[in-house]
Amino acid sequence: MNQKIGLALGGGGARGCAHIGVIKALEEANISIHCIAGTSMGALVGGIYAAGHLQDLENLLSEVKWSDVLRQFDPAVMKNGMFKGKKVHRLINRLIQDKKFKDCQIPCMAIATDLNSGEEVRLDKGNIADAIRASISLPGIFMPIKHKKHHLVDGGILNPLPISAVRKMGADIVIAVDLSQEYIKEKQVKRSRHTPEKKWRLGQWLRPEYPNMIDVIEGAVFLMQKTVTEKNLMTDPADLLLSLNLSSASLFDFHKAKKLIEEGYKAGKKIMPQLKAMMQ
Repeated sequence: MNQKIGLALGGGGARGCAHIGVIKALEEANISIHCIAGTSMGALVGGIYAAGHLQDLENLLSEVKWSDVLRQFDPAVMKNGMFKGKKVHRLINRLIQDKKFKDCQIPCMAIATDLNSGEEVRLDKGNIADAIRASISLPGIFMPIKHKKHHLVDGGILNPLPISAVRKMGADIVIAVDLSQEYIKEKQVKRSRHTPEKKWRLGQWLRPEYPNMIDVIEGAVFLMQKTVTEKNLMTDPADLLLSLNLSSASLFDFHKAKKLIEEGYKAGKKIMPQLKAMMQ
């Protein structure tokens, strides 16, 4: 039976590096992915994979240091977010080589939220990097993206794990990768220490163990996403749900990418027997 496999990739900042590992496990098992919908970091990984450049993203992340992460922040003064997000947008566009959705090898979609209407927005046309930039616009962190008369922010506000979008795209079997369910439990465990280079004042402010504004926003976001996801799963469950244990990795812990990718790969390998049984 020729079942169409779809991926619903959840948001979670750097924790989304695990999506790369899950995809690698599927590819290794010769499982064809027919469509992808992602929210926030899920949109980034999904979009870059669909455009055929996932290896470039993995290569970049595997060499990232904490100071490299800091260089992507462009502070916004008296604006509607702490960072403009222009540097991140340029980086995404460079990785994706300015491709549009119509150029993708695999149909994909990025989920955003319209602040004006309060509705979910499914982006699958135009420039992929623009759609990803809208989907990762975490309120309070990155400035919203203005699109016509709309202001688009992170899709995780309404749909942190876009299972419904993947079904709409025609998937028979939906594999959902959730990054938020174990986060609160993991935060209770003593977090590993990391001290950024002292010359980076911004690094001292953003470092994971420091109780600052980033930590407050991060905690609120994961609590919100966990609650919304649990409610959504009651009405539209995934066929296979991966809730990953990613230690206490935070939104900007991209310097931990190698470990996060490996955890995603291990989780992907574990579901193979169940997935192959469902495909028969």
